[in-house]
This record gives sequence, C-alpha cells and structure tokens, in this order.
Amino acid sequence: MKRLKAIRVRVYPTPEQERSFLRIAGCCRLVYNLGLIQRRDFWRQYRNVTGRGIGWHGQKRELTDLKALPEADFLREAPSHCLQMALQDLDTAYARFFGGLAGYPRPRRKGENDAFTFPDPAQIRVDVRDGRLVLPKFGRRRGDGGALRVRMHRRPFGELRRVTVSREGKHWYASILMRTRARQPQLPAPTAPDVVGIDRGVAAPFVTSGGASFGAATEGEHERKKQRRLSKALSRTQRGSRRREKARLRLLTHKSKMARRRRDRIHKITTELAKNHRIVAIEKLRVQAMTASARGTVEAPGRNVAQKGGLNREILDRGWGEFRRQLVYKLAWRGGQLLEVPAVNTSRTCAACGHVAAESRTSRDLFRCVACAHEDDADRNAAIEIRRRGLMALGLHENPAGTVGTARGALCDGMAMNREKKNDGINAKTSVDA
Repeated sequence: MKRLKAIRVRVYPTPEQERSFLRIAGCCRLVYNLGLIQRRDFWRQYRNVTGRGIGWHGQKRELTDLKALPEADFLREAPSHCLQMALQDLDTAYARFFGGLAGYPRPRRKGENDAFTFPDPAQIRVDVRDGRLVLPKFGRRRGDGGALRVRMHRRPFGELRRVTVSREGKHWYASILMRTRARQPQLPAPTAPDVVGIDRGVAAPFVTSGGASFGAATEGEHERKKQRRLSKALSRTQRGSRRREKARLRLLTHKSKMARRRRDRIHKITTELAKNHRIVAIEKLRVQAMTASARGTVEAPGRNVAQKGGLNREILDRGWGEFRRQLVYKLAWRGGQLLEVPAVNTSRTCAACGHVAAESRTSRDLFRCVACAHEDDADRNAAIEIRRRGLMALGLHENPAGTVGTARGALCDGMAMNREKKNDGINAKTSVDA
C-alpha cells in the first residue's frame, strides 16, 4: 500500500529570495483568481461558442497566450509549473464543491494565500546534510536566487512528489510531499476492549471513556488582549500605507503563532490516541453550524450575541474539526477506524442505566442520574455513552455488571433499580423462572 506523507520544514530565505517568493505567490494568486472569474462568470458564453465546458486543461493551454500579453509579461518571472498548479488547485476546489465536501471556491487574498507548488520531482533536490532545498529559480542555475536554507528537523523518506512553499505570518515554510510504501496491517475483527469513546468539550477539550483528559486552551486572556490590541492598532491606520502593512503583519504573525500552537497540541493528542486505541468513537458534530454567528439581521436581531461569540471562540480554540481530521488518517495508517455516532442526548444519558433526563446534569462537572443515582464526572459519563453507541454501530454489545437498561435495551427507573438490587438482577430472575 502506498500513502502520501508531508514533512513541513522552516525556510530561511534571503531578502532577495523573499521578494521572489512574494512575486511568484502574487502571480499564482492572480492566475487562480482569473481562472475563477472565467469559470464563474463566463462558463455559459464559453459553452455556447465552443460547445464544451471550461476545464483545467483548457485553462492551462491559455496560459501561454496570457503570458504573451504586454500587460501580463510579469507572469514570465514565475515558473510555469507553479502557475499550472494554481489552476489545478482551482479545479480541485470545484471538484470538492460539486462533491459536497466544501463550499463554492472563493478568490485568494494577499497575505492569506501566499503559496505556490513545484510539482516536478526531477527539478527538486533536498540536501539533508547541508540543510538546502533546490527548486526551479532557486539553485537550479547559476545566477538565480540560489538554494534555499531550510531546517531539516527530520529526514524525509520515500519517493519525492512535490514541494509547496507557503507563508504563515512572517515565516516561510516548505511542505515536502513524499510517497511511501507501507504494509497494511492485518488485524483481527475488533472487540469491545478495542473501542474508546471521546467526549469533546470546552472546559475539558477531550475526555476518554477511561477517564483520561487531554488538551487545554490555546489562547489565554493575555493572548486575547494582545490580539485585541493589535486589531485596534490596525484599524487606526490608513489603507495603503506602510504603517498599515506593518500592523497587519504583526496581527497576522500573532494569529499564525496561535494556529501553530493549536495544531501542534492536537497532533500530539491524536498521535497518542491512534497509537493506543484501534477504534475511536466521537460525536458527529456540525462544528461550522455550531460556531455560526448569532448576530442576526437588522429586521430580526439576535439575542445573547456577545455570549454566543465567546462560546464560538472557545469552540474554535479547541480545534474540534482539526482533531477529527487528524484522527481519520492516523487511525487508518494503523488499521484503525474513526466512528461518528449521533450526538443527541449524550450528555443527558446515564451511562449505567440509560435513563435520559436533563436534570441528571446537576452541574458542569457532575452527573447524578435521577433514576438510579449513578454519579460520575459529566464528561466521562458522556464519553462512556459515546463508546456504547460506537459498540452498537459495530454490532458489538457489552453489558456492564449490575445494569438494567443496557442489558434489556430499555430505560430504567428507580423502581426497576430497587427491584434489581432486591432480586440480584432482573435478567437472572427471568432466566430462573423460564
């Protein structure tokens, strides 16, 4: 089995190389936006004239004519493969949109989408020993920008496929994509001990059914105060001025630092879970809908907008969506699987008897069942319920000792629980009478 794996390394360009980076990224961004306008606004006219739709291959052939225009002669400074990859990224964005995996493609913006890709492995050379990266326009010929200095924190292994250079804040990074050959593990059918449930929350980001807690807030009050201060400083500057560009870069640097810190923490958590558990069950949450603004419209203004905005920030800070994305491929690499179960009433269901009641959640941290008096940490109780639903999805069944609802598949009440204690279990009594 072959799989793709990327290694992200820090690039330390010279001032001349950084200017070349910005020019290439700007050219790729322009080609991407022009291709988006063509496919969005002129597809009907193109079909009426030619009888076919606009695709990636047709747009790639038009790049030569675009470079020949006097107004666009600056596109010759960018490698042709990078411009072609910008159009291929646009085609991938449309494919994801029509496949229902993403929204409609949006134009790329300066400062947010500064990236370009070199797809030809024959033109790429990685020197691990000297920490150098040779790319077209950078070290391939004498007199160009020279080889890039990178920090190789790990040795890439496998077949080199492509390199993507991108900017986050004021730092540049190179993602080296490798294709490796991995042996698909032949594992037996999963059993109940192989399944773990994970509850995602705000105060406790990730709690397992075994009681382990992972994660913490990435942004504290100090970081949020700093972001508000940088945002206010940016709003006071004049558009188009150098002072505004410096303020924008300072704000972007702070945000990218928080994003790297959040991504690093989630990588460590998901790697630990994928190593120690084969089947992971989580709630099927629509994070994008959950973090939508409650502002409303002028005719129908929303309520508790500030409180909802604070909750949205806390949810996005925990990285629930990135947590799910990383678990999918890390479990698949090891022969595992990620299960998404319905999220309805997981925090209101008793893990011992299955009784559903909002009153059982006495506080944020405490769950005390009003039917059977079962008491546990609220997040751990929800994780156990998530695990139970995962077992049901797999066709497995686990009956904890001394329970009624799980064994009979029904909700228990206080009378049933008392009857179980008196008769040492309803199931045992029924089997004797039979």
